[in-house]
Amino acid sequence: MNRRFFITALGALSLVSFGTFASAQNAVVDELNAYLNSLQSVTARFTQESADGSTVAGTFYLKKPGKMRFEYDPPSPALLVADGSALAVFDRKSNRGPQRYPQNSTPLSLLARPEIDIRRSKFVQLLEASSAEIHLTMFDPDEPGNGTIKMIFDREPMALVEWIVTEGSGLQSTVRLGPLSTDISLSSALFSIPLTIRELENGG
Repeated sequence: MNRRFFITALGALSLVSFGTFASAQNAVVDELNAYLNSLQSVTARFTQESADGSTVAGTFYLKKPGKMRFEYDPPSPALLVADGSALAVFDRKSNRGPQRYPQNSTPLSLLARPEIDIRRSKFVQLLEASSAEIHLTMFDPDEPGNGTIKMIFDREPMALVEWIVTEGSGLQSTVRLGPLSTDISLSSALFSIPLTIRELENGG
């Protein structure tokens, strides 16, 4: 995932109708809200295909409220840790400390909110649904030129399966999730930026 876009596109304008009847629209919104709120602690393997065709893999962690971690497999040096306030982007091959950004400026932070209602999220641009899938497109309304991120959910059973990042230039990268393990115990240390800095300094 392009780091710059992760920061700006990891909240609405109006929620766009996708069907004929408002009741059908509300039912899908309720279905999606219920699913997102059910995700309290999650791990999943992921593969990320970039616009240039390169592919990397890693592990995604989520622990509510507020915490996320994207741990890329070697040889990729990338590591992203969100502690509920800040998002830290690490380069494990660098001696410099992480770059830090406000977590609440990133649309993917929606996943980690303790209570989710996509009707009220400033990041939501478009909601589309079929009998098989729901697509939720988000962007940063303060920086619309940075592009969009489309989260894709299967409906039978309901599951977040991928998201597609489209940069302002039109280039796309796709993150595909493996099966989600939910309601598991995750150490708070995984989401501690100071502990991660210390671990990397010690060669971890």
